[in-house]
Amino acid sequence: MGDVISGLVAIAGLLLVCAVPVVLSLRHRPVQDVVTSGSAGGPPGLVIHPDRGHWLSQPMGWVFTGGLCALGVWYFGSAPYAAALFLVVSAYFLYGGWAHATGRAGDGTITLTPNGIHQLWGGSEVLVPWDDVQGLVTTPKDLIIETRRRVHPRRTLPLLGGRRTVEQDAAVSMPYRFLPPLPYQEMIERYSTSPTARDELATDEPVERARRLLREARGESGS
Repeated sequence: MGDVISGLVAIAGLLLVCAVPVVLSLRHRPVQDVVTSGSAGGPPGLVIHPDRGHWLSQPMGWVFTGGLCALGVWYFGSAPYAAALFLVVSAYFLYGGWAHATGRAGDGTITLTPNGIHQLWGGSEVLVPWDDVQGLVTTPKDLIIETRRRVHPRRTLPLLGGRRTVEQDAAVSMPYRFLPPLPYQEMIERYSTSPTARDELATDEPVERARRLLREARGESGS
């Protein structure tokens, strides 16, 4: 009976630990952390990161995974089926943590460079050159880039992930449901139709402009 009660207390504690990252994920990240300059294996450009989250979420996730492993070992002798369940779930979370720590999973960050649009999401990496962009359709969850030729996403995460909702000969999707509210339609139209404007993506001007738009959308003040 004591082992059962101890196990239930441990599970309750793990659920509390699990709730903390969920609550933290609802927090708005600072504007300067959401919109930055950076590169995607080429020239620098405008980088748009997820709008919400907290740096504590990842270490808390590792604590939760370690607790699941410990529960699996705890129940190994008395309840082998429960132990197997905890160990399988913890293995899944370990795999996910490894995928994010190594950058293979991707968080949906979109990078606009003079070369094109780049995104790594769900183990699927895609780069659409500006000259191949023909149009854009916006849905509640995706930016669907209409292309002049088929774009082949590269799978970066073995076993899991790697599939986008749209992968067609003339279109590919880029999920943006975790990204900040910015005028993506106007931004992509600007750089796909004006080759001379693409060079500014290597400067700080589009970064500051996007930050200003995001502050206005949030109702914040500041330059």
